[in-house]
This record gives sequence, C-alpha cells and structure tokens, in this order.
Amino acid sequence: MILSCRSALYQNAPISLQEQLLSVQASLRRLVTGRRALHRVAGEISASQWLPRTAWEAWQLDRMRQLAQHAALHVPYYRALFTRLDIDPARWRSLADVCEVPVLTKPEVIEAGKAMLSAKAPWLRFKGSTSGTTGRAMPGWRDRTSIAFEQAFVDRQAAWAGYRPGDRRAWLRGDPIIPRGQTDGPLVRLNRHDNMLMLSSYHLNRDNGMAYLEALADFDPVMLQAYPSSVSYLARLLEDQDERYRGRALKGIVTSSETLTPEDRRIISERFGCPVFDWYGAFERVAAIGTCEHGNYHVMEDYGLVEFEDNGDGTANLIGTGFGNQCMPLLRYRADDMVVLADPGYQCPCGRSFRVVDRVLGRVDDAIRTPDGTHVVMLDWIFAGLPGLIEAQVVQERLDFVRVRIVAGPDFTARTGQVLLARARERLGKAVRIELERVPSIERTRNGKFRQIVSHLKMESQHMEAPWQV
Repeated sequence: MILSCRSALYQNAPISLQEQLLSVQASLRRLVTGRRALHRVAGEISASQWLPRTAWEAWQLDRMRQLAQHAALHVPYYRALFTRLDIDPARWRSLADVCEVPVLTKPEVIEAGKAMLSAKAPWLRFKGSTSGTTGRAMPGWRDRTSIAFEQAFVDRQAAWAGYRPGDRRAWLRGDPIIPRGQTDGPLVRLNRHDNMLMLSSYHLNRDNGMAYLEALADFDPVMLQAYPSSVSYLARLLEDQDERYRGRALKGIVTSSETLTPEDRRIISERFGCPVFDWYGAFERVAAIGTCEHGNYHVMEDYGLVEFEDNGDGTANLIGTGFGNQCMPLLRYRADDMVVLADPGYQCPCGRSFRVVDRVLGRVDDAIRTPDGTHVVMLDWIFAGLPGLIEAQVVQERLDFVRVRIVAGPDFTARTGQVLLARARERLGKAVRIELERVPSIERTRNGKFRQIVSHLKMESQHMEAPWQV
C-alpha cells in the first residue's frame, strides 16, 4: 500500500509528511472497520463479560451451532467434511458433541487453500498470512465484520487497562516508522489522528532507549501498547540506572505478540509504576486470552470456544474456534501455542467468570532440543534477577551446542555470567555445551519482534521442505 509506513513514499518522506501519512493510515483503518458491527459487538461483550459460569456452555453451544451450520452450507471444505462424517450441528446438545468435528491443523488449512473460504464472503475482504518462520506460511481471509469483532475485544482489553477513547497512548511495536538506516534525529513519530506517540522497536539500544523514556514521559500517555521485549528493555535500562519512569498519567501497559515472562512483568511494573496487561491473540483468530485488573489471564469465552489439550506436565495446547470470522471459519483449530493450566475451580476476584490460566507460553516449537530428546520451553527463569542483564537470547546451533547471546550493562560481572551459565546447565543438562556471547544488541525479526529462542535445528528442517507460495 502506497500510504503504508513500509512504502518508499513514507520511508523517504520528511518527518512532517510521515506523521501526516500515519494519521491518514489510521483514518483508513477506521473506515475499513465495520462501525455498526463494532458498536454491536462492543455492546454485547460489555455485558457478556459478567455472565455467570453456569451460562457459558449454552451461550457457546449456540454460537458453535450457528458457525458450524454456516460452514456446512457455504464453506466447501466443511461441506465435504460434514457430508463424509455425517456431522449435523443441529443435533448437538452439549459442547462435548462439538468434538465430532476433527481437530484442524495448519498443514490441512494450507492444503485446502480457497476451499476454506466461505462462498458468502463479501467481495471486500482482506488477505493476510502467517510469517512462515516456523514452517510454510498460512493464508487467512477476513472481512470488515471480522475486523470489527477483533477490534471490540482489543478495545475491551484497553478499557481493563484504564484507557478511554481519546486518551493519549503510546505504541512500541513492529511498525517501521523510522527508516532502518537512520541512526540520529528523533526516533519517534506522532500519529495525531489516534493521539498516539509511536516509537521504533528496531532502534533499541542504550542511548536511544533513554531518549525513548524521555519522549514517553514528555508525551505522558495513559496507556502504552508494546512488545514485551521492547518495553522490558526500557524497564531494564531504568533498573540499571536505579530510576523509575517519570510520567504521571500512565495507568497500564498492554503487551502482546510475544511471550511475557513473570520476571519481565515484575520489572516493567516496578519501573513504570503501573500494572502490565498481557494479551494473547493469534493470526488465525481462534482464541483470545487477556489480563484483568488483578493480573490474571482470562480465556475470553465470548471470543471463541477454547479447549485445552493436556500435555500431562501442567501445560496444555490450545484448540480453538473463533466466533468472529464467518469469512474463513476455523473449527477446532490446533494453535501453535501452549499455556500453563490453573486450578479449574479458581474464581478471579475481578468477578468475571472466564476461565483462568496461569501463564501463556507461546509457540510450541519455541524450544531447545537436548540430545536425550527433551524439549525445553521455559528458560526465562535462568535470567531472573541477574544485575546488569538487559536482554538475552538462546541460540541452538547444534543438538549439543547452545549460545546465550546477552546485552549487558555495567553491572554485569564475570560472576553474574558464571551464575547464568550454571543455571543454563542445570536446565539443559551436561550433554549440551553452553557459551555466553556479549553482543551490542539483539536483532528483531522483520516484524520487529524479539525471539528469545532461536533453533537452527528447526530452520534446517524447514529448508528441506518443498517451496510453497500463497
């Protein structure tokens, strides 16, 4: 798109024009969002968040029937599947009956292609795809109603964080608002349409980070929306200086798109002086999990039907069906993400009856493989409480060799490095050789995200697959 911040027009424009283009983009996004659907869904979920726990099965069963009947009539993939397996959603009497629909996987969606698209999808629809960093890219379609549905839940999460429409907010995510080659000058842009200060996640280093913190405090947003790795970087800079964020209006920080570790949450909250509200969503739009005012992760029962596939170790894979996308419905889709299960009988003090999970772990394949076949996914604790450690990334070069890349401040000593190595050996075992590598910064992906675990074993297996294009 010519107005996108990724376009040559934007990248080569003066700052004043870049800021105008950001406002125009925001205005166009609002036009694309179905406003009538947005107001309708926002009203519905404002009420449904207070439903009693006993009401959810009937509520979700009704929406599952509606979505499945739509799919059976208008989606070629499901029409053929339901005919072959003699599935009739009208016969469903409980959520257990939904399980007669087989679990859907990403390769199956890719293989089906346009057979997943509803014949009743409007002509104005929007195509996206997964990044393909963990395998082949998967295409996905949405329409204006689906976009509005998603936006209503994002808005509700922002409201939980204390934000109200029109408040000042700040944005530190993957938008390339600053040309990659720029190293000096202002590294922030003002989107006046959204009353939003935008900062680049691609330019984070010690000097720029302190300038970011000054710009944030001067703008004084009510809410900051950020990648966990980006805002935790700033929080660790503050910790390294034994300082706290000096803005006064900040009520909440909303993180998403990456795994938020407990240690990151603690440091961010302590240094910025406000709660962290973490949000889990997925490109496939089959599940949403958000943080309430009490810091608990709630499964958004009004967003979709989420099943937990127990792994027997306290973690579970997500199988979800989102209620908001009739353009390309995905029934019982196995997401590439895991959670740590909470006590199923726990009732959050916030009063909402949504189920609670302890933690969102992120992608299943964000893991280190050891020679004995163990998959290690929870490595964040090895970095907890280490003075002077700004960022760290674990890179698996071979089955028996791992590098821990660290961005270290002045307080990071040789002794601290030995503690880190000892913790890593305890977690990964003696058969894995571990080396520390100091680096000035850790590069982000092309979407501005930070990968805590990079496995070259995984990448090698991908390269052996036949090329596939959407």
